Amino acid sequence: MLETKAEALIPSLEFHAHCRALSSAFRGKLCAELSRQGGRRYEAGETVYAEGDLAQSIYFAKRGLVKTSVITAAGEELGLQLHAAGDVFGELCFCSGERRERAITMESSELVQIFAGTLVAQLQQSPEALTTFLGLVCERLSESYDRLAMLSFDDTTTRLGRTLIKLGTQLGRPTVGGVEIPHYVRQEDLAEMIGASREVVSSLLNRLRKLQLVEYRRKGRLLIRTSALLDYLERAGRTRRD
Repeated sequence: MLETKAEALIPSLEFHAHCRALSSAFRGKLCAELSRQGGRRYEAGETVYAEGDLAQSIYFAKRGLVKTSVITAAGEELGLQLHAAGDVFGELCFCSGERRERAITMESSELVQIFAGTLVAQLQQSPEALTTFLGLVCERLSESYDRLAMLSFDDTTTRLGRTLIKLGTQLGRPTVGGVEIPHYVRQEDLAEMIGASREVVSSLLNRLRKLQLVEYRRKGRLLIRTSALLDYLERAGRTRRD
């Protein structure tokens, strides 16, 4: 019975993130193996790890949604990433030995903890796996630079639009009306990710909804019309440059 449930979960994992992170760092069908491996269950709002904690493992999300973030010197929270089923997180802390970010569940989740010793043993056995893992780290670093550039140079509307498109790519699923994010992403979380207040995000979302670029309901799923939103951002950018 347990195996049947695990097998039913595998397509969902492959659909959301395709196990792009560490897909070959663990030989033998990562999704299938980790779907059968028991994970720890977390309720919404639980801390997986905090800044300053000992970094000795990475995490694989079997289900749910996890937010990673940092706290600025001013005490404000800056959202970094959202991780859904099939994703891996916590891999950027090995070099320092301690967590430089914190991870909190946004909904009921099940997470598998993979300790560094297991990871290193697999990487030592396979140059291909090592290349894949380094590619993951470089991808996350590139995303960090992109976020820094976005926060430094883009206006608030562009930051929100680009963030919505990125979330649609990472977490969404295609529907007839657009890309639907099957998780409840709060306006507060979007505000943390773009460096704005919740009130500003609420106002901008209302504007995008009136333009029929997004659809959402209170505590409901978010629908993004990606192509139309991209066109809108490009036109707005050209207008500002002119």
